[in-house]
Amino acid sequence: MKAMRLSIAFLFAATACGVKTEKAADTLAVVSSTSRSTSTVVPAPAPADTSSRAPSPRPPDMTVTEYGIGPIRAGMTVAQANAAIGGGFAAPKGETSGCAYAVLTKAPHGLWVMLEDGRVARVEVRSGSIATSTGARIGDSEARIKQLYPGVATTPHKYVAGGHYLTVMGSDPANRIVFETDGSKVTMFRSGRTPEVENVEGCG
Repeated sequence: MKAMRLSIAFLFAATACGVKTEKAADTLAVVSSTSRSTSTVVPAPAPADTSSRAPSPRPPDMTVTEYGIGPIRAGMTVAQANAAIGGGFAAPKGETSGCAYAVLTKAPHGLWVMLEDGRVARVEVRSGSIATSTGARIGDSEARIKQLYPGVATTPHKYVAGGHYLTVMGSDPANRIVFETDGSKVTMFRSGRTPEVENVEGCG
């Protein structure tokens, strides 16, 4: 009987220890869960991907040389000149031969382009701030033009009393720049191929 009481007492103690251990485990589980929920880090949004964006096209350099202006060169067809500046260059409607001026929709202010039989013959700067590759522009003195272009040829203006034509010969004798002056300052200038570049009347 005494042995039986001892067995019952031992069984009761073992059961009590089991319950206590289970409760401790449950408590640890709750603490661990709470710890995880309070340490959650929200990731920062990823930066926008700009690698696929095409860069904006740069406008062409529209300075004047004896060959023309920027990518527009004397001798080009209308289609070639249009492609060279990215559009905005066309022949007048119905004009496919003879002398005419191109229709320009994206050109710098003051620029005119003469066509002869569907090809660029010369460019004319009649106003604005367009410059040559050496920096010459409308409003410059005759002295400055002669400084920028040593050896420039000076001849009398056909229509302006006291005015001059200052002709710059390039490395290619078929192309040149002609500055018109009032005798003091540049009033306009043109460049391109001969003989059109030397025609003082234009297409008139």
